[in-house]
Amino acid sequence: MRHRLSTVFAVIVLSAASMGAAAPSTQTADDLDTTVVQLMTARSQADGSRLAAAGAGTEVNVQRRSARGDWVFGSSVIKAPNVEGAYPEGWLFLARRTATGWKAGLDGSAEFAALAQQAPAAVVSEGEKRTFARNSQAQAQAQAAPTGLSLPYQQGASWKIIGGPHGWSGQPRPWSSIDLDSRASDRSVLAAQSGRAYWVCSNGGHIRIIHDNGWTTEYYHLLNEIRPNGTQLKMGDYLGLTSTRIPCGGSAGSNHVHFALKSGSSWVPLQDKTIGGWTYFEGSGAYGGGARRGTTTRYVNDWIQNYGPETGGRTFENAGNVDVADLGQAESPITVTGVPGNAPATLSVYADVHHGWRGDLQLDLVGPTGVVYRLRDPAPDDDGTIIHETYTENASDSPANGTWRLRVKDVDSNHSGYIDAWSLTF
Repeated sequence: MRHRLSTVFAVIVLSAASMGAAAPSTQTADDLDTTVVQLMTARSQADGSRLAAAGAGTEVNVQRRSARGDWVFGSSVIKAPNVEGAYPEGWLFLARRTATGWKAGLDGSAEFAALAQQAPAAVVSEGEKRTFARNSQAQAQAQAAPTGLSLPYQQGASWKIIGGPHGWSGQPRPWSSIDLDSRASDRSVLAAQSGRAYWVCSNGGHIRIIHDNGWTTEYYHLLNEIRPNGTQLKMGDYLGLTSTRIPCGGSAGSNHVHFALKSGSSWVPLQDKTIGGWTYFEGSGAYGGGARRGTTTRYVNDWIQNYGPETGGRTFENAGNVDVADLGQAESPITVTGVPGNAPATLSVYADVHHGWRGDLQLDLVGPTGVVYRLRDPAPDDDGTIIHETYTENASDSPANGTWRLRVKDVDSNHSGYIDAWSLTF
């Protein structure tokens, strides 16, 4: 992707001394820490959590900063006491230093979304800005839509559900989490769907993946884990191993992954949600219940096979650049696999196209059998330079699987450009 930063960033541990060189003397790393901790505490209390009052400590982990030090990005955590049923609460944060102090936002908030769009590329890449924007736009529909998620292990394999639907921190609702144990030699925890992944706790073991369709998944107790920093992952990519690690507090009596579902920054009940081909139901208390698939029911301590994601909610992306010459035409392909039947009547098409005069451009989606869907007509008076648009097309007369193409045609002279990226969400 043109001008795209690597998704591998050095972790920067900011102390008061390290910030002092870049920041005015009236602002230190402690000021940043205080601002972020205040935001975390307020958010936690607003959610009805008592974790902040437990006094297990906090973390503000700065992972990136701008050259001048006036923009920072990282993760922040309210740690949990080492007792059963307790789990840390974590967020991504963005902060900008102003004349009056740090202005910050936690992921899932309007403040975070606004800062993400303003942040320099060294702090938030263009790809991340798209992910955050898509995730935010999809949150309103997410809870009524298919999750599009696999279970966090190899498709076709069976793991034991050792803890049915329960809260991220045990008993408190919503019951958004399940505990899964391989009980086998392969303890590899895998990404439940494509998305951008982030580490949360400073000692690792806790990964968050933000998906484009409004869902977010969390993974805790990981061992030998990757340390993603906005890394774009595919469904099935390795995250770590099941273990009993508690890097930010809590407890674990046996090797497992604590796997949970969010929409934005809010935990979502697993009741009636389908993940990995199974629809989950609650028991009379936390950690009870189980999952159903057709006429088959599995309860706690039963094995459940991972059938992969249900139809719907799958995103395919091409982030490679394709030049569009003046008065020329270009196409960028995406090959779709594993989606049965025809495309939906609400196929979502996201286009990111840069051009000296975007009104010169005509955008079409070409289906696998050659059917053409007009996305955007030329608009001669539109002198903007970037198209960041999501289109909804009735593509139900085209098969879902096959090669789709975004076709961009320049109909007037004097300007050129390029397709930066585009995606399809089924």
